[in-house]
Amino acid sequence: MTGPGGRAEELDCVVVGGGLAGLACAHGLAAAGRAVHLVDGGPSPGGRARTVWHRGRPVDCGFQVLLRAYPRTRELIRAVGIPRADLRPVAGGAVFLDGRGAPRLGISKLAVAGFSGLDGPDRMRLARLGAEVALRSPASLLADDEAGVTTETFLRGRGFSDEAIEGVLRPLFGVILLDRGLSADAAYFRFLLAMLARGPAVIPSDGLGMIAEWTSAAIRQRGGAVELGVRVTALEPDAQGRRIVGVRTADGRLLRARQIVLAVESPAARELLEPLDPASTARLPADAASAATAAFALRRPLYRGRNILLNAAPDSPERPRVDLLCQTTNITRPGAPEGPHILLATSVTTGGGSADGLVDAVGALVRRWSPGFDWSGLAEPIDVFEHPFAQFRPLPGVRGGLPGPRTAVENLVLAGDLTTHPSIEGAVASGARAAGIVDALIP
Repeated sequence: MTGPGGRAEELDCVVVGGGLAGLACAHGLAAAGRAVHLVDGGPSPGGRARTVWHRGRPVDCGFQVLLRAYPRTRELIRAVGIPRADLRPVAGGAVFLDGRGAPRLGISKLAVAGFSGLDGPDRMRLARLGAEVALRSPASLLADDEAGVTTETFLRGRGFSDEAIEGVLRPLFGVILLDRGLSADAAYFRFLLAMLARGPAVIPSDGLGMIAEWTSAAIRQRGGAVELGVRVTALEPDAQGRRIVGVRTADGRLLRARQIVLAVESPAARELLEPLDPASTARLPADAASAATAAFALRRPLYRGRNILLNAAPDSPERPRVDLLCQTTNITRPGAPEGPHILLATSVTTGGGSADGLVDAVGALVRRWSPGFDWSGLAEPIDVFEHPFAQFRPLPGVRGGLPGPRTAVENLVLAGDLTTHPSIEGAVASGARAAGIVDALIP
């Protein structure tokens, strides 16, 4: 922005990072009438919730489903105008394939009662636990981080059998948490279970990137700027180091602003924040949960249901292990007569796993599960999307040690799931919180 005489005009806020946290922050500021400029190094908005297109079909690059009950995310979706009809439910629920059967857990409130993948006592335990957490607020659930209590420890303490944990809970929550060890703190697990109990998982009709694209459009419509393909190299401090005067970009510009919001993933935040606030940097989460997703275009459907397929086999022979398959076009384009039919296959690589050979491993798994499907003739690989730091691992005690939104620098605010919890909801909620802080600080 330039003022009279060509002199650079100071913005109200520069937001660094175009993931859902940065977008939620910029949207809140633009809606409040603030002059906001968001910059991101990626080719499109969304970060880990980005969508690309293949022959007219959306292909999600990271996160694949959204829990519709996420409260702050729901508010953002409404605010940017995405119709509820465009949030397509995973109506068939989850199918657990272990080589012997394929029990399906539906999405209705009574689905657990008829779920054949659990025996009677475990069905009762899961139904009781689901009802218990569904009655509590998200904030109260997230506050209960008992020292040393992991998800697996909690589940065994509640009496769940080995069969329930290995055949159902580990395959399902291992994918949600990106951690088959179920080592996340039990409070965070209960929060996720409550969100599942309150509403179905959904996929926007144009993929998860639809949320980012619509939010970007809403920011621009309200007078804000969203600039992509611009890498931020430094946050420029004043002579005393107490304030940031602007954001330095790789193309040599200095974007000046009264307030700066840093809304990038933990490794990038560490690099930019370390010279300015070592104490907050030391609190950034460092333990990464990682995943890789292979995307395929199928000439005919592999399966017809609007569900996800979970690999519930304890010792799957494919390496890397394929943990989830989702034919997303069944959900986003139900009944479409023509292909391509998009299949996403995710491997949880947390703990040092590799994505090498994932495309071949998916083919081997499909041939084992569906030997009559001509995989070689019908499946076209699109790409493999690797996320070495897909999210941080919320091990017991980690969330309590995260940095807050305020830093030692007067006008620098942090946003992102690294300040809350590692989910889409955590990112969006942190962005909304940062917008409120910045708006209150600007005269």
